[in-house]
Amino acid sequence: MKATLSVFSLLKDVLRFRGLIYAITLREIKSRYAGSTLGALWLVVPPIFMVFIYTVIFSRLMQARMPGIEHQYAYSIYLCAGLITWNLLLELVQRGKGVFLEHANLIKKSSFPKFILFIPVIATAALNSLILMVLVVGFMLVSGYPIMPTILVLVPVLAITVLLGIAVGALLATLNVFFRDIGQLSDVFFQALFWATPIVYPLSILSERVQGLLSWNPVFPLVLTAQRALLGEAVGMRPLIYPLIFGLIVFLLAVLLYKRSYNDLLDQI
Repeated sequence: MKATLSVFSLLKDVLRFRGLIYAITLREIKSRYAGSTLGALWLVVPPIFMVFIYTVIFSRLMQARMPGIEHQYAYSIYLCAGLITWNLLLELVQRGKGVFLEHANLIKKSSFPKFILFIPVIATAALNSLILMVLVVGFMLVSGYPIMPTILVLVPVLAITVLLGIAVGALLATLNVFFRDIGQLSDVFFQALFWATPIVYPLSILSERVQGLLSWNPVFPLVLTAQRALLGEAVGMRPLIYPLIFGLIVFLLAVLLYKRSYNDLLDQI
């Protein structure tokens, strides 16, 4: 009952402060491209360039192929599926960890639920992922790669990725106020985590022992499921249970840490 009331309370706050959420989201998008000639077109240019580079470099020049799949562009699709998931997670963490410091003046001068500051982060990250997803699907249509019903599995995959990314970002946001090195340390950690996730290499090149070790990485099953879904391979929902539980635990830790350190946080920012 309390959980239900809490959810309704959150939704009520979102509706109440929707104007602030919209303003922050719009400002964040505009600030990224302020002063540039192309403006909002930069939302589309990097994803197009990324898909083009991976297609030309890996599928055409390096002749990279996926084991068991004959299609010329299967590896490019495999790579893009992994990057859609990874880039979404990374953007949520990178933007989320700086939320309290970035909006310090607003937090001090205004009274509002601080969690809504993470909604613009989710919105912009989701927009970028959606643009990239549309481009990848468009490329699949043009290249003749069959789009299977398994592509729908990307919905829960990306939803859990959002949960995990914003949970980690929120946890780091509080820690970052008290320990400013957290931002740099997390950058190094995620560089290592990238190579501990089968994004640029197929899982088949790893031994079973290494696969077992890497499976403890909660991003591992998210990326793997996204790749299989986009390639049209058989996928199940069971691999998503671990990252879902992991994300919920990190989210609860983030909430508890924020509540316990709230007064000190206001003094530090």
